[in-house]
Amino acid sequence: MTSTRTLLLMRHARAQDFAPGLSDEERPLTEGGVTQAAAVGEFLRGLDLPVDRVLCSAATRTEQTCTALDLGVPVELSWAVYNAGSDRILEAIAETFTDEVRVGLVIGHAPGIPALMHSLADEHSDVDALKTVNHQFPTGTLVQLTFDGAWDELRSARLHRARLGH
Repeated sequence: MTSTRTLLLMRHARAQDFAPGLSDEERPLTEGGVTQAAAVGEFLRGLDLPVDRVLCSAATRTEQTCTALDLGVPVELSWAVYNAGSDRILEAIAETFTDEVRVGLVIGHAPGIPALMHSLADEHSDVDALKTVNHQFPTGTLVQLTFDGAWDELRSARLHRARLGH
């Protein structure tokens, strides 16, 4: 029996451009970024698409984004997702999401998250959703993809929805 799964990809919410004395991975969200992430969490709850597990970059801004989403589900913090390319993120998904996970959310960074979305989106993807993120993927952007099979078999998916960060 084939199992349909949903992959949600999110670029972290708006972070400080420069934080004196802090490294890139320590940069926190702005107040607007916290609000932005909370709005995405509200949006997700409104979809009635319960997330089973989150794979989140271990950087401060992604961890704070995850907290502000307020999803109340297990979270795996991973340096493997921090500034990773699309291939490494896909490997981390296969390593982290088990068969029980029907809806998985990955919170990461550009250019890896947008690159992964573009590499996975197949010919059955929603044209409007593709247009929405074709040339932009600002902070706080969320996309929804579906595919049939196991997480470690993920090579292509149908892009259903794209919500730009506001």
